[in-house]
This record gives sequence, C-alpha cells and structure tokens, in this order.
Amino acid sequence: MPPRNGKREEKLNTLLVDGNALFKTGFFGASGLYNRNGIHIGGTYQFITVLRKLLNEDLFHQVYVFWDGKFSGKLRYDIYNPYKSSRGKDYINGTQPIDPEEVRQKDRISRYLEELFIRQISDEIVESDDYIAYYCKTKKEHETITICTNDSDMAQLINNQITIYFCNYRIKDYVTPSNFNTYFDFHLDNTALVKSITGDNADSIKGIKGVKDTTLLKIFPELKERKVTLEEILIKANTLQEERVSNKLKPLKVLTHILGGISTKTDENGDTVDEVLGMDYYDLRWKLVDLSKPMMTEKSLELLNEYVDATLNPDDRGIKNVYTLMKEDGIDTEIGEFRYADYLMPFKKLMEREMKKIIH
Repeated sequence: MPPRNGKREEKLNTLLVDGNALFKTGFFGASGLYNRNGIHIGGTYQFITVLRKLLNEDLFHQVYVFWDGKFSGKLRYDIYNPYKSSRGKDYINGTQPIDPEEVRQKDRISRYLEELFIRQISDEIVESDDYIAYYCKTKKEHETITICTNDSDMAQLINNQITIYFCNYRIKDYVTPSNFNTYFDFHLDNTALVKSITGDNADSIKGIKGVKDTTLLKIFPELKERKVTLEEILIKANTLQEERVSNKLKPLKVLTHILGGISTKTDENGDTVDEVLGMDYYDLRWKLVDLSKPMMTEKSLELLNEYVDATLNPDDRGIKNVYTLMKEDGIDTEIGEFRYADYLMPFKKLMEREMKKIIH
C-alpha cells in the first residue's frame, strides 16, 4: 500500500494505543485502587498515568486510541468459530463486560481523552489490532510510530520506524529490533510464522498438535537466527522424518503433525479430537495471525481516513475540564493536589501541538 500522503513532509511522531489492552491492564492490575468515596478508579488512573509516562518520554505530534466494539473479532470468527471463545465473546448478540464498573470507567476515560485532544476510533467488528496494523502499513514516509499494547501478536509490526511499548507486567518496556530477542526467543521476522504453527491460547487459536514454542525452536533453531518461510519448515520436517525412517527409527509424532497440518478441536460431545487439515491448516492460521493484511471493512477505512490528520475542534475542550474530572474521580488524591500542573504537563504539550494545527 502507498503512503496516505505522497508529499514529502517533516518528521511526524505518532502514538497508537490499543485502548482495551491498556484499560484492562490497569483495571485488573490496580483492582485495589479506590477513591475516598469507595469507588474503584484503578482502570482510569492507570490508563491516564501510562499515557502520561509515554508522552513524557517522547515528543508525540498526535495520539490515537483504538477501542474494540461489541462484535470486534467477528471477521476472524466468521472464518474460525473458536476465535476468542475462551474470553466469553458473543458474536451473535454482542459482547458486554460482565462488570458494570468496566463500562463506567471506559466511558470516563473516553471523556478524559476528548478533553486532552486525543483521537478515539472504534468500530463494531474491526479489532484494534487491525486498525493499528493498517495505520502502520499506510503511515507517512517520515512518520515514526510507537504502539502501546500488551498483545504479543503485534510484535510482527516492529521495524526501524515502529516501536512497541508492551504495557503488560511481563515486559513493561519499549521493544525495538535491537532488543527484540531480550523478550522473544525467535527472530523478529518469524513472529507471525511461529504464531501460525504454535497457535494462540489467548485468542483460542489451536496450533499444531503437540507443538509449543520450545519444541518448535528446538527442532528448527534457525527460527532464532534469521527469517524462515513455511516452505523451509515443511521441507526440513520431511527431510528429518525421512532420515529417521531410513535409520529405522520411529517417526516423530510432532513432525507428522507439522507435515499433516494436524491440530485439535472440540467435538459435539465436548471431547478433544484430532483435526487433520493439511495445508488448509496453514492457510487459515496465516489469515488469522498475519497483520500484514489487516482485516478491515469499507466503513472502518472511511472512519480511519476521517480521523487521520483531522483538525480537532477545540470548543469546550481544555485542561480545566480535566482538573474537574480528576477531582470528581478522586485522582487528585493519588497524585497530590499540588502536583496537577506537573502531572498534566505532558498532556498540555500535546494539546499545544494540536492547537497549532488549528491556528495554521
């Protein structure tokens, strides 16, 4: 895909936030944080505080927060029914949070973001991952991007111009090509390939039977060293199996499963049984995990194009409104009443940069 704007432009630094990922990290991670009135504020406080940290550590010209809608993931569900089944997703009636506190705090965060000149985008069925991936694929030539998420799937987007800040407690750091192997055991360019073979428990995507990351990397250590293709994996698996047979050794089940595209599924009785798919296994899994081809709709593309580089309306927005929200939520006691100016300074700088666009 060509850049959204073919003109040569000055350097642009953009922050893309996986809203649901950041919110849930704070909501559940700070489950014990309540204000003076006994109301839980963990999700709200942590969301705003992590954003503040990111804005304080780099100069961003614009910030986008992407939210999942009630049917987010349906495009993948339509080709793979088990998709995110372990998360209680309802693709018929729409998924609703079990805890009403989640709804209240997400709505509250949305109000903060509106006041802080932070763009928010949500689509009923398109996932935040796809929005972010599409934005990255169509970024401007001189645009650098930082993504905030806890989803390791998005590691496949990392390159010299795209960094990911993983907000989960396992990493909690910026990941770039230079430090990727500090946190991941395989080569950066094999992120999607490894996921397509081993599956993704978090998204209920079944992998090749009996193949976990450690097994795969033991048999195919080249996955740690350089970019590898699926064809190379299958050729080597076949060679290794033939060598065993010629040496009168029993074929390895794991190689049989890789060559046959053998996964597992749950039958009508609730039992786990083998599912032999051959190359169809790899074709389907690649569609599910490969973010180089984001699953977008015409509506979602129109919505994104509407917000990209749009001049925000400054009417009724402002830092004073944020002060009011913080007092109402009791966040003022968490940061100290006299630290308002310091706490909100990174946001004020972002707002000033957005206001310059309006002036010019």
